[in-house]
Amino acid sequence: MDPFQDEEQSQGPGFNPKSLLRIFWRRKWLFLIPFVVCLSMAYVAIKTMTPIYASSGVVLIKFNSMNSRLLEDPSRRYGRPRDIDKMAYLEMDMMLTSVEFMEKVVREMGLQEAELAGIPDSTITDAHVDRAVRRAMRKLNAMVRIKQDGIRLFRIEVRGPSPQQAYQLAAFLLPRFVDEYRASQAATSTSTRDFLENQLEVYRRSLLEAERTLTDYQSTMASAALLGNPINGLNLSLAQDNLQSVRTRYSGQDANELAEFARSVRRAIGSVPDPEPYNQDTILRSTIAEMEDLGLSLQLFAEGTASRTDLDTRLGQLRVRLSNRIDELVAQNMPNVPYVQRNVVSQYIYFTMFRAGTKRVIDKLDRQIRDFREFTARQPGQSARLAELQDDVASAGELVQSLEKEITRQTMNLEASQSEIGMQIKVHRSPRLNGVPVEPNKMKLMMMGVVLSLGIGLGLVVLAIFLDRSFQTVEDIERTLGVPVIGTIPMIQDDHFERKKKVRFLRWATIILGILAVSAVGFLVVYPRLS
Repeated sequence: MDPFQDEEQSQGPGFNPKSLLRIFWRRKWLFLIPFVVCLSMAYVAIKTMTPIYASSGVVLIKFNSMNSRLLEDPSRRYGRPRDIDKMAYLEMDMMLTSVEFMEKVVREMGLQEAELAGIPDSTITDAHVDRAVRRAMRKLNAMVRIKQDGIRLFRIEVRGPSPQQAYQLAAFLLPRFVDEYRASQAATSTSTRDFLENQLEVYRRSLLEAERTLTDYQSTMASAALLGNPINGLNLSLAQDNLQSVRTRYSGQDANELAEFARSVRRAIGSVPDPEPYNQDTILRSTIAEMEDLGLSLQLFAEGTASRTDLDTRLGQLRVRLSNRIDELVAQNMPNVPYVQRNVVSQYIYFTMFRAGTKRVIDKLDRQIRDFREFTARQPGQSARLAELQDDVASAGELVQSLEKEITRQTMNLEASQSEIGMQIKVHRSPRLNGVPVEPNKMKLMMMGVVLSLGIGLGLVVLAIFLDRSFQTVEDIERTLGVPVIGTIPMIQDDHFERKKKVRFLRWATIILGILAVSAVGFLVVYPRLS
């Protein structure tokens, strides 16, 4: 029989389905054997894998909008709004799988007891317990997973060989995790506040030391002009500007207002009363003295600073007290004068006494400025050293004030985070008992077997076709060699051809066994671990 004539000759170039089918059929075992074996392995994996059950709960992270300038928006700690879910997921995943949290859950649930089951109670030591806890932690870590389930929603799932075990672990773990996450958020703010409070103590000591050094230096100076003088090189320019402003107001607007009040009093009662008797009142004298001290201190601070604002507030309270006391005294001294006229008298006396206090503030501030300027002119060396010490005191004071404000802000944010206006994390859906296993996924595993079987079988057939260098038809010989075929001879089946055939068989058998071994590892080892 002529081996080149045992197949029908091709009818010319082009696609020939019958020819491809014959080529495939000649190598059918390369397809059938891997196909059947891979499907068998998929079936064995489905039947032998331990069923895995899952129970899961969902937690919700919620950020309430804040319109306060004092409170910090809790969502800003996660960066941009589109990164909130990603950063929150990473933070929650790290906490859920942390050693501290896992150990706490293991010890609270007593999961290490199962690891100590084979050891007599009398021989159990702390080392045995620690090893059992570590093994239980590794197992629990492999059973727990977290994944995002929507916008601000995160699913915490526990998988195990028993549906009851998975449910109990999930029901216990989920509220513990929520409490731990809340505590971690508060701990971050508390740690920051505690650090700032420790730093505040350090800077307060530095401020006291700087003030002590300044006081000691002032007490040893030859000149007594600066003892108790608040003017220094740091506030000299500001004090001069404020003094000029107060003088301008005193001589201009205040003088005009006083003259207008005097005319109103003359129209009301016919003459201008003498305010001197009112200066004998103890309450008025103490109030005016305190107002003068505050007015003098007020000139050492710039507009808009916190210290000036506090002084203005206190000064306003004293003005109200002064006005009320003057009203009482005028009512006692002029009981027969109508209320409207008494009110005009009270305003005149109040403004007269207030303006007199302003004059004393101007004189005292002017004297202090002159004393300081004379001192700096006479003793430039001591003046430079004094300015340096005063600068140290001012810098330390500013740091203390900044830390006090920051601690107040951190305290408010901490209290807000623990209330309904901060970040909230809560259980959105509690775990449920699920009796349907999630692994092995039979449909997924069977589809993997079918696809892998087809891929391996067809791949081996295609590989065999590409590796086959022999001529299959007379047309192949004529097309390749470019000469006509005038005749064929039968193939001689000798020992050489038999050896070649065996070598080819062993080669393909090795390839098939290697591919099947890889498939077996994938089905029976890799897939169960990934699941």
